[in-house]
Amino acid sequence: MKFDKSNVLLGIIILLAAWNLFQGSKIRTDVKDYNKRIEAIQTEIDSVNMLNQKLTEQIVNLDKEIDNIDGDITNVTKNITIIKKQTDEKIDSVNNFSFSDLDKFFADRYKNKY
Repeated sequence: MKFDKSNVLLGIIILLAAWNLFQGSKIRTDVKDYNKRIEAIQTEIDSVNMLNQKLTEQIVNLDKEIDNIDGDITNVTKNITIIKKQTDEKIDSVNNFSFSDLDKFFADRYKNKY
């Protein structure tokens, strides 16, 4: 039998095809194991989604509390402004007192102390 290039090449191709068939049967995937892994990952995803939903609810509640506190701060600021205005008015009225008016004011105010 004559060994030319085409016969050698054909023989190599046949050997590779046979080797591939035998090796291909050894490769098996464990579908059950992959399904278990997928279910475990899905369970984790579901638990993370539940935690995210709880966190979202907490954020909404905290936003409401912040809005309430902002309203309280606004009210306190208004009260401070009113008190400051009243104090300034009193200071201005004291500035307009004469010496005798001031003397009488403090004498009346502190007469029980001394």
